[in-house]
Amino acid sequence: MEIFKTILEFFYSFTHSWGWSIIIFTVLIKLVLFPTTVNQYKTMNKMKEIQPKLKEIQEKYKDKPEEYQRRMMEIYQKEKINPLGGCLPLLIQLPILILFYNLLSNPTFVKESLQGATFFGIVLQNNHNILLAVLSGVTTFLQQIITMPATGNDPQQKTFLYIMPLMLAWFTYQVNAGIGIYWITSNVIGIIQQYIINEFFIIKKNIEEKTRES
Repeated sequence: MEIFKTILEFFYSFTHSWGWSIIIFTVLIKLVLFPTTVNQYKTMNKMKEIQPKLKEIQEKYKDKPEEYQRRMMEIYQKEKINPLGGCLPLLIQLPILILFYNLLSNPTFVKESLQGATFFGIVLQNNHNILLAVLSGVTTFLQQIITMPATGNDPQQKTFLYIMPLMLAWFTYQVNAGIGIYWITSNVIGIIQQYIINEFFIIKKNIEEKTRES
């Protein structure tokens, strides 16, 4: 947590704004983790492509779980898929989110740094900001929409498409505005990154494969 505080203070030294410092910090984190995010969505896209094969062998070997596991691993090896590859970015980002949340909600940091600080009229130490809550819900929804081509059209995922934005909007409403700005910025950068991944890593890859096949 101390290293995050040091980085924020460094950004504050030349921005003189805790709001912009939080935004710059968030952008930096997303850029550093971008390679793992690309690998995550490549893995998710491949998993979507092999679902028919997995379903076929599941039905064929439903009474032989060991054989099903063996055949499934053969498919993973043939397609060069790491089943845990889609979880890695989340496992990396979750501790960062928790540490940053702990810093921005730390009473000492709030008192010493965020006390009285504002960002476009928003008091960073205050919670119950309706504007940030709405922006959090909307950006979460948009990020899920643009992610769905890579994750498929599972009914459960469609349910989360509407539930998660509401939950995160409520979460943003409850926490201080500094955390809300971090989350909204993270969503916006995530939307941009997902667009780049879809256009230049996944769609381009599919076009190249179709060209080779023809």
